[in-house]
Amino acid sequence: MNRTMEIRDFINLFRKKKKIILLVTLNIMLIGGFASFAIPTKFEAKTDVLVNFTTTNIVSSGEIDANLRLIETYKYLMKSNRILNKVNDSLKEAYKKDELNQMVKIESNINSQILTILAEEKTPENAVALANAMATTFQEEIKTLMNLENVQILSEATVGQDTKVIKPITALFFIISAIIGFLVSYIFVLIQEMFYTIIDSPEKAEKALGLPVIGMIPSGEGKLIHELESNDIFTEIFRTIRANLLYVLSKQQAKTLLVTSAESGDGKSYVSANLCIVFAMDQKKTVYVDADLRRANGRQLFQLPKRIGVTSYVAGLYNLQDIIQPTEVPNLSFISAGPVPPNPAELISSEKFTQLLEELKKQFDIIIVDTPPLLVADTLHISTNVDGCLYVVNAEASKLEQSIHSIEQLKKVQAPLIGSILNKSKESIRSNSYYY
Repeated sequence: MNRTMEIRDFINLFRKKKKIILLVTLNIMLIGGFASFAIPTKFEAKTDVLVNFTTTNIVSSGEIDANLRLIETYKYLMKSNRILNKVNDSLKEAYKKDELNQMVKIESNINSQILTILAEEKTPENAVALANAMATTFQEEIKTLMNLENVQILSEATVGQDTKVIKPITALFFIISAIIGFLVSYIFVLIQEMFYTIIDSPEKAEKALGLPVIGMIPSGEGKLIHELESNDIFTEIFRTIRANLLYVLSKQQAKTLLVTSAESGDGKSYVSANLCIVFAMDQKKTVYVDADLRRANGRQLFQLPKRIGVTSYVAGLYNLQDIIQPTEVPNLSFISAGPVPPNPAELISSEKFTQLLEELKKQFDIIIVDTPPLLVADTLHISTNVDGCLYVVNAEASKLEQSIHSIEQLKKVQAPLIGSILNKSKESIRSNSYYY
């Protein structure tokens, strides 16, 4: 399968998974936003110093250029160990050298002789004290280090006017957390979509399996349609499937139709039984053949007592008429799987089973063969003796890779694949809700 995705695929993925994406985004946003309240508040104080070669009011352009060249040197000197140790000695609170280095930032603008000292602390008073200590200490130390008096403090920092809260910015935490939450949730559903995909839509089924979707069946109680009202949504859906199948079968003059799936629980027996009923409702003489010799449940669906069936006929114990059972649905007959044999694959691949299907073609208009899942080889043997194969997809559980593998198995034996049926589909409910 081609795993490339177009822009519209990303948009459709968001639309389909928007509830989980938005829910995860909201939760991460709230967690990140409220976590900001646990971060200690910090304050920043600011003071400016001017670098100049002269204390006179007249400054030449050459002196300004020299001052600008000194800026980078002074920025480095201001955070040197010598200055930081002097600052630390002048303050009431003692700091570690690394800690003090992180609390102070020195900034300058291009073509400016002004150095800005930014000091962070837990209280505005401490931040102001640290900023002013840095400025006065640097001013005094430059006289010794450079033998110059070219640093002037423009204004000392004061509480309120030169301080502001810098950590945390709660709104920013909420915004960043929301962005992270959206990206995390979308990447999660994207990975799930591409590598752990459930075939839950007709578009996905057709793209993955290369088969047309004959019909979509919503989740239900598992009742057969003859037990429901004639205008029930399930009945109408199976009538639509019947119309699609009749068009295909009539073109191929086909009678025998195999129904299978990747795993047990996908609903193949339920689909097979209701297809038989809806064909019988159309006055087609129909027979349901339970060819799942390992875990047959056709008798339970139709509540029929006789156990003799396919294995009884293939073993030569009974003739065809003995194993055909009538049902309460007019025009519908039933053939049980029969007693469980020790060698189901060999019985299914025998000439006697092929003969069974040929004999049924002479008596019935439609033969629906319910087969085991493609976990075993039985279905592959049967598929070469029928006119068409229907693949049932469980929209709640059928995995992409396994379904592709199952279809490839059928293609290898040149099975006459007609299409797929999407069982337990949510899209079927939405598409039919207007009329029911």
